[in-house]
Amino acid sequence: MSDQSEQLYTVLRKSWSENQFIRLTLSKQRKGVEAANRVTIRPVTIRGKMQLSFVSQYSTKDITKNYPFEEGEKRIQQLLETAYLIANLFTTEKQMVLEMRRNGKTTLRVQASKMTDDAPPRSHDRKKKDWIADKRFLVELGILNNSGNVKKDKGDKYRQIKKFVEIVDGLIRQQSALENKDSLRIVDMGAGKGYLTFALYDYFTHTLERPVKVTGVELREGLIKKGNAIANSLGYKGLNYESGFIEEYDLPETDILLALHACDTATDDAIYKGINAKAELIICAPCCHKQIRRAITKSEDLQPILQHGILLERQAEIVTDTIRALLMELQGYKTKIFEFISTEHTGKNLMIVGQKHERPVDREALLEQINAIKNRFGIDAHYLESLLDA
Repeated sequence: MSDQSEQLYTVLRKSWSENQFIRLTLSKQRKGVEAANRVTIRPVTIRGKMQLSFVSQYSTKDITKNYPFEEGEKRIQQLLETAYLIANLFTTEKQMVLEMRRNGKTTLRVQASKMTDDAPPRSHDRKKKDWIADKRFLVELGILNNSGNVKKDKGDKYRQIKKFVEIVDGLIRQQSALENKDSLRIVDMGAGKGYLTFALYDYFTHTLERPVKVTGVELREGLIKKGNAIANSLGYKGLNYESGFIEEYDLPETDILLALHACDTATDDAIYKGINAKAELIICAPCCHKQIRRAITKSEDLQPILQHGILLERQAEIVTDTIRALLMELQGYKTKIFEFISTEHTGKNLMIVGQKHERPVDREALLEQINAIKNRFGIDAHYLESLLDA
């Protein structure tokens, strides 16, 4: 065991005994090892006894196991020796990042903690988070009334905002490059009225207490002026609105790229911009799928399905977003497609997430899958594919 590793374990034991331990994450799999993408370890109290809760995050599921501290520490040491190269320890006093490189060199970085000074809660039965710390922006945007209550016709939008922040919270904790970064840059392409733009600024600034610069890109001048006026009135110095078309916007290097309900190929323009900007996270909620709907050739065996307008539309949505996900994987992103929020609250409920990684990509297999789908439906080219090829 290296001296740096022993320093980490010493601080882990001390933080546990003094009720200062917040969490430990293990990430960056060793080459050739089959293991969870990430393991997050937190303190919990189960039946009156304090334990370490290990959440192993796989692509399709999470597995939780709880251990007494001594057994849990041995499990951590085993995982670091055999499966992972990075350990990130958070206590109420400090943050320590242990990184073991494949050339055998080990480094340990230590900095003051940005977490709360209070001891972390250890109850296994946690209270449900509200996800929004500063609700003033919701009053300004017309979601809450002046008394802080949700307006009668804004309940669905309020649930959507909270669910979105909850999703981003989970994604951030899975992306070590974002969790360990001092300051983040987020760009919301087609920000609209800014419900989610403001919600993300609030989450990073007031809940996580992390420096962040959030830019909302919008075409409508009235929404730009209103968004900037609200940000200024609330003292949100790291949030601003800028004018621009998605396809023409000059996007600098960005950590998180959003494109929520950008119509038709505007979603593809945003994904393309995010890839070029080396975004760690690309989050899209597509709207309209006209390009592929027009491109689909109604072959004889598909005629019974595609002769009906509503089924053609839904098939176009499935095909469009499947190819988008495969093209993102081709560019080094792990993709997820899931229901953003129940259709009970909104019809635009599908979300595509791309999480950047450094693992090898089987380009040949991905291209075969893309071409097979295109051939099956008689599609010459997907718009995002054309952008990437160009």
